[in-house]
Amino acid sequence: MGTTLDSWTLVVPRYLWNLPWHAGKVSFDCKYDETTGLYSHYRMETASKWAEASVELAQSSESNFNFPGFPDTESALVYLTHPLAGFYYRRDGKLGSYRVWHKELAVQPATLKSAQFKLLSDLGIVYAAE
Repeated sequence: MGTTLDSWTLVVPRYLWNLPWHAGKVSFDCKYDETTGLYSHYRMETASKWAEASVELAQSSESNFNFPGFPDTESALVYLTHPLAGFYYRRDGKLGSYRVWHKELAVQPATLKSAQFKLLSDLGIVYAAE
C-alpha cells in the first residue's frame, strides 16, 4: 500500500526507487519510565493527505504478549519484527521488491487503547468503528 515518512529524505525512496512512500507529519506524545522500561503514556498521530493515522497504547508490568494464530510468542515475534523481504507495486505500476535489515527489536507487550487508519477505512479493510 505505502508508507508515510516525516523527513525530507522521502525523495530518495519515492523518486529514485519509485516506492509508494508519501509525505506526512508524524508526532508522538509519550512518557517513558526509565525505571520500569515501559511507557506510562504513548500516543502517535500522523497527519497526511494520503493516510492519516493515530495509535494509543497502554503498558503495565502485568501485560503479557498475546498472539492469536501463532504457535508461540517467539514465532510471532520472528514474523512480526524480524528483518524481511517484501514486494510492492511501484508508483509506476511495476512490481518491486525490498529488503529490511536491522538488529532484533526489544519489544514489550502493550494494550491497544485506540487505533485509526484512514486509508484502511477508506479501502473498506478496517472501519473506524472496529
